[in-house]
Amino acid sequence: MSERQPWKKAAELIENIRQPSFPVSEEVRDETTGKTWSITLFLVNEFGSVGDRAILIAQDITNRTELEASLRQSKIMSLLGSVVAGVAHEVRNPLFGISSILDAFETRFSDRTEYQRYTNVLRDEIGRLTVLMEELLEYGKPFLGDLYLVSLEEMISRSIRVCLPAAEAAHVMLVNDVRDSLPRIMIDRRRLSKVFINLIENAIQHSPPAGVVTVEACKIAEGNQDWIECAIKDLGPGIQDEDLPKIFEPFFSKRRGGTGLGLSIAQKTMEEHGGKLLAGNNPEGGACMIARFPLPTEVNADG
Repeated sequence: MSERQPWKKAAELIENIRQPSFPVSEEVRDETTGKTWSITLFLVNEFGSVGDRAILIAQDITNRTELEASLRQSKIMSLLGSVVAGVAHEVRNPLFGISSILDAFETRFSDRTEYQRYTNVLRDEIGRLTVLMEELLEYGKPFLGDLYLVSLEEMISRSIRVCLPAAEAAHVMLVNDVRDSLPRIMIDRRRLSKVFINLIENAIQHSPPAGVVTVEACKIAEGNQDWIECAIKDLGPGIQDEDLPKIFEPFFSKRRGGTGLGLSIAQKTMEEHGGKLLAGNNPEGGACMIARFPLPTEVNADG
């Protein structure tokens, strides 16, 4: 019998089943194909039959299990969004008070240079908390669905301009290979701008000196849907295999000082637009983040 699923699990059940008319059922995932199977085995004892016989039912339930997992994840993310937004609101006022007191302290003791090393540390920590608070608020912000047809090339060009100072400081070149001839996409301009800025800045941070970050886009077809696929590629160390399943989890970060919310926010925003955010590595090395947008039906019809 084949070593692949569902046949491997079926063989195990056949070895274990010994109770007449008592079905055995299990679910098993084939890691090679990514499919999930429901296996049910009935032992058949016919009068006069020689040896044991069994009826095996193998059902591909991949779509059902993926839908269930997606619904569970949506509920968890919705609850988490409400919690973090509430926490951020509670933190905002005390943080503003601390910052104001530090401003007053620096003004009052501006001639005391020995205090500067302490106030600098406090200022850096306040800045870090402010960024975290802003990202928490962004993560918990409800999606209003204000979508407009926008040129992807224009949005990428604007995002690259915002990221240029960071790229120059890191000695990294930014290359825009997105064509203006691509169909426009339905998006919330403000939220998607933050997604691309985040993805490009991440690529810059993981690039070696004299590295190149390339942004590409093309139209693809998958099933009965046309998509615009935008890839942000870097020449860094890439994403470790063990990190790929966790890379979009809130607060997961391998970068020192990172909040671990940037990619979670980006994925949430893409899903709100009916799109997808995929993480992987380039064949030649380096990480590749792919933002995939569904094309509106009227755009598909126009070609």
